[in-house]
Amino acid sequence: MRKILSILVVLFAGGLAFAQSADVVTEILNTEEVTYGQVCYLSAVRQGLISENDTYDAAVQVLFSNGQIPEDVDAAAPVYLANLAFVYAQIWPDMKGGLLFKLTKGSPRYAFKQFKTDGVIDEDMDPNSFVSGRDALTILTSCMLQYGSDEAMEMNIE
Repeated sequence: MRKILSILVVLFAGGLAFAQSADVVTEILNTEEVTYGQVCYLSAVRQGLISENDTYDAAVQVLFSNGQIPEDVDAAAPVYLANLAFVYAQIWPDMKGGLLFKLTKGSPRYAFKQFKTDGVIDEDMDPNSFVSGRDALTILTSCMLQYGSDEAMEMNIE
């Protein structure tokens, strides 16, 4: 079962709408603890804010300048699951959520709770745990399926 899930994650990750280069996706998949730079890169490329040839530092800077992350973080620092949920929640600004999610503009705590409610994140996951690259891409794929309506079906898988 795990093998099948891994293959599906690789196929979906390889076919993200803006088709990040295979080297970057492979690097992220092989990462034990995904970094802010990698998560911001996935988000920024997905939103079309940077090109797939830009750096992780550029991704952090563009998300910070667009107000999608509250502070200028170190691109090499590992990211907690709650903060990953916060960055991913910024990709879909029209995402429906509970009252506190909307009032806090999707703060990490409530973005994490919303993802759990929507089934994007497993119930037993800890918001203060670090995330592997494989899990980060799985969560992104789940978000695309949950919040992206038809966009996940339009992915170009090559």
